Amino acid sequence: MKQKGPEGRLARIGFFLGPALFLGVFLAPGLGLSQDQRSVAAVTALAATWWITTAIPIGATSLLPAALFPLLGVMSGRDVAPLYMKDLVFLFLGAFVLALGLERWNLHRRFALWTIARVGTKPTRIVLGFMIAAAFLSFWIKNTSVTLLMLPIGLAVIQCVTPDERSGPFALSLLLGMAYSSSVGGIATPVGTAPNQVFLGQFAELFPAAPEIPFGQWFLCFLPLILVYLPLGWIVLTRLALRVPCEDTRGGEAIERERRSLGPMGRGERWMCTLFVVTALLWVTRADLDLGVFVVPGWVGLLPASFGDARSFVTDATVGTFMAILTFLIPVDWKGGEFLMDWKTASSMPWEVLLLIGGGFAIAGGFQSSGLDEVLGGGLAPLFAGRSSWIVVLSTVVFMALLTEVTSNTATTAVLLPVLGQAAVSAGISPLLTMLPATVAASAAFMLPVATPPNAVVFSSRLVPAPQMARVGLWMNVLLAILITLVFQLWVRHNLGIEAGPAPWGAD
Repeated sequence: MKQKGPEGRLARIGFFLGPALFLGVFLAPGLGLSQDQRSVAAVTALAATWWITTAIPIGATSLLPAALFPLLGVMSGRDVAPLYMKDLVFLFLGAFVLALGLERWNLHRRFALWTIARVGTKPTRIVLGFMIAAAFLSFWIKNTSVTLLMLPIGLAVIQCVTPDERSGPFALSLLLGMAYSSSVGGIATPVGTAPNQVFLGQFAELFPAAPEIPFGQWFLCFLPLILVYLPLGWIVLTRLALRVPCEDTRGGEAIERERRSLGPMGRGERWMCTLFVVTALLWVTRADLDLGVFVVPGWVGLLPASFGDARSFVTDATVGTFMAILTFLIPVDWKGGEFLMDWKTASSMPWEVLLLIGGGFAIAGGFQSSGLDEVLGGGLAPLFAGRSSWIVVLSTVVFMALLTEVTSNTATTAVLLPVLGQAAVSAGISPLLTMLPATVAASAAFMLPVATPPNAVVFSSRLVPAPQMARVGLWMNVLLAILITLVFQLWVRHNLGIEAGPAPWGAD
């Protein structure tokens, strides 16, 4: 614990608070829980506290269920260990390798500058260009990496456009728009943000009889949310919450200067771009894509019958892992021994995120095996029973968005999704009516610098005062709560066939 300032104090508090909560829950009488249920609740309290306060590294905290569940008699070590290496973990591992490939060959920077230049050079257009570029890149790359990439470009543009007013409306709207779009863009794909990954794993673990949500179907469901958010968020940022001038400026000069510095595309960039596009197409088209009017057959179903079970064995993880391996096989300079990817670059992937996802799966498994999810879900069921699906979805979205303002969105989804899923089952409604809106809303925390890493990155520029972030973030929180509810109710439910009543697979 070498953190200084408020984060360091929070970590020191959490270091002792976590074990205290563990012992309090584990030893407390009269909770109406069995010994296994108290054990799971105690481990969850300890893990959640250390995740939120980062008392010890996140990856180390994520290993607690693997160590404590067997010691406390909840699950055997042989049962817990596979939960950390489920199919979805390999999907994200492959996605991380491809994202690092984009970064290694600077393709993400080239795309961002190309997009910004095409949208326009007036201040309001520049803000929109940054938002579009950040949102698209976050489909595939961690939102923190996207914001770190675009921050120096944004600062250069701000210096060129408003050199005498570096904390004015233009600078605020550009930096906040970049951060917010990095967070929202990740909603569009299963690999875009960690809460999505946690949901997919826990949903499959808790409800094994439920149908799969493949990459293409997820993308079809949530791309409209991004497409609606971008123009409306842009209007809020540049016209309502802030007033950005519309006259033309020298911002285009700074952008063009950055583009010239990249030079022409090299062999590595071209190969990486091709591989990335092919991977995205394979993910989107792997399974059947239900467009409502007709169904586009997935390429797996078109494999010859001689492939037998391979047609059902191939998953999005198979695609991601295979394409990640290809990056190590495609030469850029054969004589020099240079390939698209090397292990030094690949080893910098966020291993702690993979462990955190595995830890979330393990906690979900502990909730299910001990029956704790049914106990807690039964206690929350009256909040959802007999309510309109609109009220259920909106209240879940608002609750999750507010909670993740002060807690880690990934840790919060890992802990709460099993409870929300079982609460829905106990209330006689589909678990997707609570789990999916909560997952999406976890990426909609905009008011505080600690709410998301992108917020913290732009706050570190010292051009975004905390009160201004809170004021503008409140506008955006309200906008996203409304948009998530509307898109989920009017579009997502139709595409995924989510009924208001109980799901036929919900009791599994």
